[in-house]
Amino acid sequence: MKKIINLFPVLAGICWGSAGIFVRGLQAAGLSNLTIIFGRLTMTVIMVGAYMLIRDRKLFHLNKKDIPIVAFTGVIGFSLMNIFYNYSIQYLSLSLAAVLLCTAPVYVIIFGAIVFKEKITSLKIVCMFAVLFGCLLMTGVIESGHLQWSIFGILVGVLCSLSNAVCTLGCNEASGVRGVHPVTLLFYNSLFALLPLAFFMDFGELASFIAPDPVKGVGVFILNALITSLLPNLFFNYAFIYMESGVVSILASGAEPTAALIFGILIFSEIPTLPGFIGMVIVVGSIIILTNSKQEKQKITRGDTA
Repeated sequence: MKKIINLFPVLAGICWGSAGIFVRGLQAAGLSNLTIIFGRLTMTVIMVGAYMLIRDRKLFHLNKKDIPIVAFTGVIGFSLMNIFYNYSIQYLSLSLAAVLLCTAPVYVIIFGAIVFKEKITSLKIVCMFAVLFGCLLMTGVIESGHLQWSIFGILVGVLCSLSNAVCTLGCNEASGVRGVHPVTLLFYNSLFALLPLAFFMDFGELASFIAPDPVKGVGVFILNALITSLLPNLFFNYAFIYMESGVVSILASGAEPTAALIFGILIFSEIPTLPGFIGMVIVVGSIIILTNSKQEKQKITRGDTA
């Protein structure tokens, strides 16, 4: 576990980076972003719940004292973050919305130092800013001659990033500090997230997509949930047992846009500009440096023996 744990946040970011493949296909089929999110979370709850029933029903147990943090993380991180992001892409250029989301590690490192007494090392700071600069290059913000923006768009973009940070810190508290099993955490996070989303859902839209071919429709949502929700969130939650929240956030935030750029090249033939390639190299280099640092290896060792 100690040898591969550094890869968990990176694998989570890669899985999240593949979300655009599913989103584009489902939007082309007439589904809205909220319907896609609701379907993904619903299938996550069903699949994880089925696993818990088969593997160990004790995984359903959640201590009363842990319910508030798990519910808060689910509603803020899994639900409101997606709602804020959907609004931000309506009022901002996609590249600007993506960059604002990439600022989440800044908040995670600051709040992690305050709440969990995590050290703000020079390596973290350098890698954080390198990842942020790399994301700026990859999203094309620097090259764009015209960016769509508004005060409301910037506000919801910042709220999206803060929600992401709160989710990261909440998962760290639940899984890394309180010892909530990562599978249990994912199940209840997803379940609580469905509650506010249900008020915004168009269930007729969902039914019209599934009804013509239920096997295909449900199969698409299962695959979407598995790759972009179930697996990455498990990787993310397990990482907190061994790693600091700031490091996890930097690695995942860097891997996600890099993976999205690579998937864009391979699947949609979207060839990035030279700055985009440079940004990818910067982000990948920062991830390699951070995952191979002696300081972080020492922390992983301490976490494994704790």
